[in-house]
Amino acid sequence: VDHACIVQRATIYGYDNRYALDAAAAHPKRFVPIVVLDAQDPASPGMLKGLTATRRLGGLRIVAPTLTEKDTTWLDSKEALGLWRVASELALPVTVILYRRNNEAGRAALLGIARRFRDVPILIDHVGVPHASTPETRFAAAEGIQYVIPPPPGFGIAESVAKFGDLGHVHFKVTDINFDRLEEGHFDSAAFVRALVDRFGAERMLWGSDVGQSPAPYGEKIERLHAAAALLSAAERAQFFGGTALRLYGKALAG
Repeated sequence: VDHACIVQRATIYGYDNRYALDAAAAHPKRFVPIVVLDAQDPASPGMLKGLTATRRLGGLRIVAPTLTEKDTTWLDSKEALGLWRVASELALPVTVILYRRNNEAGRAALLGIARRFRDVPILIDHVGVPHASTPETRFAAAEGIQYVIPPPPGFGIAESVAKFGDLGHVHFKVTDINFDRLEEGHFDSAAFVRALVDRFGAERMLWGSDVGQSPAPYGEKIERLHAAAALLSAAERAQFFGGTALRLYGKALAG
């Protein structure tokens, strides 16, 4: 691994980004930090400007503080839009993670944001396909939320994220969580990735290992990645494996 993005774990460290920032600072030629800020905090835009002035930031991540089905204030409230505007001014990529419970409302809100902030590279974590968004299967079962995994060949892509098709600044991160959900349904991950590339292009696709959350050893993750790319051309694999990520985040690397 030549380079990697160090992504802040908001579920563990909240909005204290020091661990990710310090890890990246210790290895500036290899690691790029992705910070998480509270989009509903009026102080966050200023915090983002301050961090950018003193640290090498790769990008910003926005997550919902609570899993409320219809609530999108964490994403498109007046305060949140202020944070989006600063990210635009700073030319920082913004990653959004959607959970099963808030996926439909979150996607609708994000679509409006993407149409408004066309100069901001946007990444939808775990692709944004509802059945593959997060490892909350047990939580969902306890809450009475039913998981239905759309089968191939469509995998529910057209019904969920197809509206982002004409927005070339929106990218899709395929992760180990996606592979977990697909394996649970006994579906071919290579067919899933091929369907995404056919619709959006490899230059809008990138892979995330989900290290620290998904339990598989890193070597196993790499094996799953290669298996998922079995139907891609060499050029498409190069984008998916690292080319897209390097284009989006490489400017934050030292040297």
